[in-house]
Amino acid sequence: QTGHIKFQLNQLCWTIVVLCLTVGQLKYIMHNIYNGLIWFTLPILLVITNDIMAYFSGITCGRKFIHRTFVELSPNKTWEGFIGGGIFTVIVGWYLSRFLAKFAWMTCPTSTFAFFPHELACEKENIFHEATTYFPSQAFELFPRALIRLLGPSRVVEICSVDRDASNLTACISGASNMKHHHWEMALSIVPIQLHSILLSLFASLVAPFGGFLASGIKRAYGIKDFDSIIPGHGGLMDRFDCQLIMALATW
Repeated sequence: QTGHIKFQLNQLCWTIVVLCLTVGQLKYIMHNIYNGLIWFTLPILLVITNDIMAYFSGITCGRKFIHRTFVELSPNKTWEGFIGGGIFTVIVGWYLSRFLAKFAWMTCPTSTFAFFPHELACEKENIFHEATTYFPSQAFELFPRALIRLLGPSRVVEICSVDRDASNLTACISGASNMKHHHWEMALSIVPIQLHSILLSLFASLVAPFGGFLASGIKRAYGIKDFDSIIPGHGGLMDRFDCQLIMALATW
């Protein structure tokens, strides 16, 4: 019959797409959960944060600074929403990862599957322990010294060489004539997972939204505005998870 083969090929393509987006995605999600629930929870919350903050940034600042269309498939999306969502996602990810790292049931890996939850206890990996790291001193050379001093000695310490001896370094003393500026030193007390959260936040802001663009293309092809009506004007509940299609793989 005319169009019968076209219909079968259309159904075959949709079957393959659904398998890739569900079965393939769930494989990496399970890997992330077994490595620690934080690797499942944090990426999901980052994607949801990016989607929500991009929405509010677009509403408040959309097309006020950049008038160029962002994506043809989704004309309501703006550059201001894309940039604002990214900034807020990095900020939220920085503090949220530190908060989640406090809980053993978030950080402990597991290799068993149980229907009823049970207490998890393990020795935390170093990535979840607070540590001291030093901000690259070369970065301070990009700014005037007077501006750096405004941060205060409690945050940034000026290190000087004594008698121009580079092997003899100490904190600068105001008015000492035998001391010469060598570099700036800034110690940060962070949990290493926070550095990972920056990478995940950037991915959730720069790459993962293209999963949303795919969803927008599907909606446009079928002539619908939202996947559902639970969140009016914001795509429905399904739109909170469309970017998870590639976020789980990136996390794994």
